[in-house]
Amino acid sequence: MMTQLQDTGRTGVGYQGLAQGGPMDLQAYCWANYLLGNRMFCSQLEITGGQARFLAHQAITLALTGADLGARVNGQPVEGWRTLHLNKGDTLSFQFPRKGLRAYLAIPGGFAAPAVFGSVATVVRDGIGGVGARVAKEDSGCLIKQGDSLETVSKEVVKPGINRMVPARYIPEYAGPLSLNLMESYQARAFSAQSRKSLYLTQFTLSPNSDRMGYRLAGAKITPPFSGVISEGIALGAVQIPENGQPIILMRDHQTLGGYPKFGCVAQLDLNRLAQAMPGTPIRFQPISLQAAGQKLKSFYSFFNL
Repeated sequence: MMTQLQDTGRTGVGYQGLAQGGPMDLQAYCWANYLLGNRMFCSQLEITGGQARFLAHQAITLALTGADLGARVNGQPVEGWRTLHLNKGDTLSFQFPRKGLRAYLAIPGGFAAPAVFGSVATVVRDGIGGVGARVAKEDSGCLIKQGDSLETVSKEVVKPGINRMVPARYIPEYAGPLSLNLMESYQARAFSAQSRKSLYLTQFTLSPNSDRMGYRLAGAKITPPFSGVISEGIALGAVQIPENGQPIILMRDHQTLGGYPKFGCVAQLDLNRLAQAMPGTPIRFQPISLQAAGQKLKSFYSFFNL
C-alpha cells in the first residue's frame, strides 16, 4: 500500500517550508537499528498497511519491528521484534495488519540513497526523498514501487552470529484505546473552562481521514476561542482546534506554519503508539507537564544515543 524509505528526517529546513519527515513510530524504528548495531540515522523501510513483497538478491540479515503485518519468509510465518536471516532467493512478504499499522525493516548499515537536504527521508507532500533521490515534479514523493531495486550501504550485510530480539517488556501493545499525554500551550488559556473540561473528558475516535501529515479525531465539539490566529511556526504533535471543533494532531509530515488555535502538544513518545492506531481507535487526552514529558524523552534519547 505504502512503503517508504525513512531515516530520522530533515532538521533545520522548516524555514524553507519543508517537513522534517522521518519514522512515524520512532520507537519501533530505533529498536530495528538497535538490534543490528546500526547507528540511529541508518535508513529503513517503513511499511504501512502490509501487502508488500521483497526478493533477496543476496544473503542478508534483517531486523523487523513495529506492527504485526503477517510477515512471512517463503510463505512461512515469522515473528517480529527480532533479527531474521534471508538467503539468496528468499522472499519476505507481508499480509494485512493484525496489530498496528506500520512495520519497520532495517538492514546492516541501512539502504543506499543520495540525501536530499541532508536526509533520504520520504515526504510525499513535499515530493522529496526515497530511493530516487530526486525532487518529484508531481505530488508522488518517492514511494517504493514494484520493480524497484534497493541497494545496501554496507558490503557486510550478513551477520550470522546475530540472533537478537527485543525483550517482551519493551514491546508495545498496539491494540486497545489510547491515552495521550498533552502539554498545554500558551493558547490553551484562551479556551473556555467548558472547552478545556470537554477536551479531557471526551473519548474521541481516530478518523479514517488521517495520514502522515495529521491525525483527525471525531467526538464532542471543542469550541475554539477564535476562528484563527496569525500563522506561526508549528511543532510535531501540536493539537489544532479548527472551526468544526474536531482536534487535529500534527504528525511527521506536518506543515511548518499553522493558523488554527492550538490547545497544546502531544508528548512525542505518545505519538509512536498513535502512529500505530487504526481508524476508530478510542483516544483520550490527559495533561502532563513539560518537565515530566521532557524527562521521559531525554531517557529515550539517551538509551538509543540520539
